[in-house]
Amino acid sequence: MLLRRASQCCRHGVLSVVMKALLYSQNTGMIVTYQKGILYPALHPKSMALLTALLIGSLMSNVSTASDKNNEVPLATFDFAIAETLNAMGHPPRFLSGLEGYETYSRQDGIIPDTTNLGYRHLPNLELLASDPPQHILISPPAHASLLPRLRKIADVREYPLYNFSGINNEQSHWEAVEALTRQLGTLVNDTAASEQYIEQTNSDFDNLKSQLDSINEPFLMVRLVDERHARVYGKGSVEGMVLNRLGLQNAWQGDLGQWGMTTVSATSLFSINAKMIFLESPYDPPGGQSQLLSDGQWRHLPTVKEDNYFIIPTNYWSWGGLPAALHFADSLVSQLIESAAPPLR
Repeated sequence: MLLRRASQCCRHGVLSVVMKALLYSQNTGMIVTYQKGILYPALHPKSMALLTALLIGSLMSNVSTASDKNNEVPLATFDFAIAETLNAMGHPPRFLSGLEGYETYSRQDGIIPDTTNLGYRHLPNLELLASDPPQHILISPPAHASLLPRLRKIADVREYPLYNFSGINNEQSHWEAVEALTRQLGTLVNDTAASEQYIEQTNSDFDNLKSQLDSINEPFLMVRLVDERHARVYGKGSVEGMVLNRLGLQNAWQGDLGQWGMTTVSATSLFSINAKMIFLESPYDPPGGQSQLLSDGQWRHLPTVKEDNYFIIPTNYWSWGGLPAALHFADSLVSQLIESAAPPLR
């Protein structure tokens, strides 16, 4: 009862309530709360100390929350990997270009609810940004490099290249580069404890996922079907390739890859590869697109498809993301691997 009274008081003017309660207690020896013209049942004088302590505590909490918000470093970013990493650490950016696209293509509605959308990712609303300048603008080159002269007139610009653009050429170091991004962002928002905690928790989650795959040693081929004759293959330099490596799984693709960690190939180049296939749903198509393509044309004649040695992973992550995207993909991948390895029910 007392806690409920305190909560009511806090919502309707703490100081006013306390003053009226104190004045009433001096004349009657009893304490009441006053709210919107209504006197509530009396409280004994012994409860006054606890009530006052609760009210003061609530006041201090509100002051602390307001102070935390005032101390938050205002940031803007045009990169989803940076945005989702900041959000995962509890420091969402003030501005993000392409927010709606990010939510749509990663299938994560409302993922960063307190962030202002700057419009289309490649044509951000710089006038809106300049009207309330952040302390820093964060980009991940080569994307948005052409905007640098204009951005520098608005605020300080920080650059965080990732994956193959970070100057690193092996998958293990790609993981380290994404960890480094997380630490750099933690330093930028004056919360290195949050970044270290998030890195530690993510590594723990990956170690747990990896431990569930000890009995799996076959190679895998990660593919996204583009049309009836072409597919995109993923490997080193992509989120998908990095995750496969972090989980200790073998990528069957040994051919060339583009700088984004993927390459487009014809259907015939995949027929000779002996591996379990992982088909990735496209974020740009409605769900079920890969299943539809697998039932048409050449794809249904792939040996692995005819042997039913494949599975499809739905989109629930950003394909060029940071640790949050990597963990989303890893969760889906491991779930599918465990399910496909389980003996059929009889």
